[in-house]
Amino acid sequence: MKLKPYLPENTFILNEDSLPKEHDTDRFGKIMVFRKDIGWSVISQTDAVQFLAMKHTHWTYTPDTPYD
Repeated sequence: MKLKPYLPENTFILNEDSLPKEHDTDRFGKIMVFRKDIGWSVISQTDAVQFLAMKHTHWTYTPDTPYD
C-alpha cells in the first residue's frame, strides 16, 4: 500500500483540478507557489495556470502582513 505524501497544513498540490480561487488570496490578490529548485514565490492568483506550466508543484496562502 502506497501512502500519500505528507503535506504541511494549508499546502496544496497545484494542478488543473485544484487551482486556487479568488477567495484563497490575500488582500492584494496574491498566493504563494512552490518549485523544488526555486522555492516559494509570491504571484497573482490569476497567474497560477502559467506557473503550473512552469512546473510549480504546490500552492499556499500568503502569510498575514504584520501591522503596527
